[in-house]
Amino acid sequence: MVQFIHKIIAFILALIVIFSSLSFTVEKHVCGGEIVDVSYIGNAESCGMENENDCDNNDFSHKNFSKKSCCDDISEYIQGNNIEQPAVKNLELDKVQFILAFTFSYISSFGDNIKFINFKDYYPPLFNRDIQVFYQTFLI
Repeated sequence: MVQFIHKIIAFILALIVIFSSLSFTVEKHVCGGEIVDVSYIGNAESCGMENENDCDNNDFSHKNFSKKSCCDDISEYIQGNNIEQPAVKNLELDKVQFILAFTFSYISSFGDNIKFINFKDYYPPLFNRDIQVFYQTFLI
């Protein structure tokens, strides 16, 4: 059960790292000063009032200037965190040895619940010849 919880936590942390560094674009369609549609994946759908004759709120409707459309498409680019920092800086051998010794002593302080069997499944190889005679290495 504990391993399952560890896997879930690791998966959630991986998703947080991925989504924090993800960049995306938000498309908005504004018509008459109000947001009509928002899209995170593609283009926002229009309201169908892009023609200049359909809009009632033209700023230059009484003048001979070119008419301004009441519809507008807005794109916002949201950039993710692209600053990657190394997890450990200037880690020396002395510090690594201290961390390993501290971790091992902390784990072994829980008592006999945790047993370290380093060579549980190791069986020595079977020799079919005498190695000292084969390599002619003798202790004098």
